[in-house]
Amino acid sequence: MFKKIDTFNFKKQSSIFKNLTLLVYKSFIKEPRSIIFMLIVPIFFSVMFFFIFKEKSGQYAGSLLLNYALLPCLTVLTSLTPAIVEWKNSVFLKRIDITGVKKSMFIASIWLVYLLAGLFFYILVFSFNLVFSIAVLGTNNSNSLLQSFKTINFGYLLLAIILICATSIALATLFGGIANSSGSIQGVVMMVYFFSIFLSGVMLPADSLYSNKGIVIFTYFIPHKYPVFLYMYALDSERWLSSVSGSQGIVKSFTSSWQPIVGSLAILAGLFTLTTFTFKWTAKR
Repeated sequence: MFKKIDTFNFKKQSSIFKNLTLLVYKSFIKEPRSIIFMLIVPIFFSVMFFFIFKEKSGQYAGSLLLNYALLPCLTVLTSLTPAIVEWKNSVFLKRIDITGVKKSMFIASIWLVYLLAGLFFYILVFSFNLVFSIAVLGTNNSNSLLQSFKTINFGYLLLAIILICATSIALATLFGGIANSSGSIQGVVMMVYFFSIFLSGVMLPADSLYSNKGIVIFTYFIPHKYPVFLYMYALDSERWLSSVSGSQGIVKSFTSSWQPIVGSLAILAGLFTLTTFTFKWTAKR
């Protein structure tokens, strides 16, 4: 009898979670901000910064576009934060307790939708950057993006992308849980976002950014740096470990692949733990 009850409850909770996820998904696709910040802006930045750093990057110019494909994963931060605040202030969430649905389940459904969105838009921007690199650099050996397919470790690549999305989700949940209105927190979110894309190794060439120990030590405080460096390792592990023309820059931040993985997981654990103490469901007006 007990097994039957457990099975029934599991099916019921699964059905609720599915419906909540569909609700969040429909809200996501109806919001123009989602498409603008997770597709249009990353493509615009990819093209603009590619031409800015193309000459300086030399034979690795195509690899810039591989890093720029990560922009949607970081942009989850700017899209999810206001979404959490808006959902907190919605009539639906204020009455959700009456339905017997747990708020934690609702948050989990939001996390799932934005994690999948980050992965989906990564693929879209990566596909655009691939076509763009062929149009600009051709298909010969000078196109380092095409050459990277020979060295990519797809297991580490997927892990890195998931960790980058998860880091954005963790930060967005922290900021969204504290804020009473999206306007009050947007400035902080944008500051963290730009710090992340420019100092984590996504937008700026590593040899320009990581040229001295001071900046390397400072960037250890950028949460996205750890999974981004794991992403670089996944693209070309030999170049990542190399001391000459390495993808980590002039001064190396890590000496082994386990270090950014452990660092990323530790930061995620810290952010989600902090969020449990600071998250406010009810806005004080």
